[in-house]
Amino acid sequence: MDSLSSSSSSSSSSSSLKFNHQWIYDVFISFKGDDTRESFVSHLYAALSKAGINTFVDNELIIKGTELGSELLEAIEKSRISIVVFSKNYAESI
Repeated sequence: MDSLSSSSSSSSSSSSLKFNHQWIYDVFISFKGDDTRESFVSHLYAALSKAGINTFVDNELIIKGTELGSELLEAIEKSRISIVVFSKNYAESI
């Protein structure tokens, strides 16, 4: 019994260390650019920004099958949460 409780307390302290990093963004918005960028996503970004929520939106067009750039991966890692905007063509971008 004692080994189980000490094991669980050590794993919880190590997991809290893992999540103790500084966020740069509150929100990362994931979307397929050509079908939502100029409509829903731009309105969502404006509303979040107006509310004081620091939001990352990628302004580059990502071509299907190409690797995500290091800046984009870093933005994902340094965002507190992600909002995925599902659209008709979103699955094609993955």
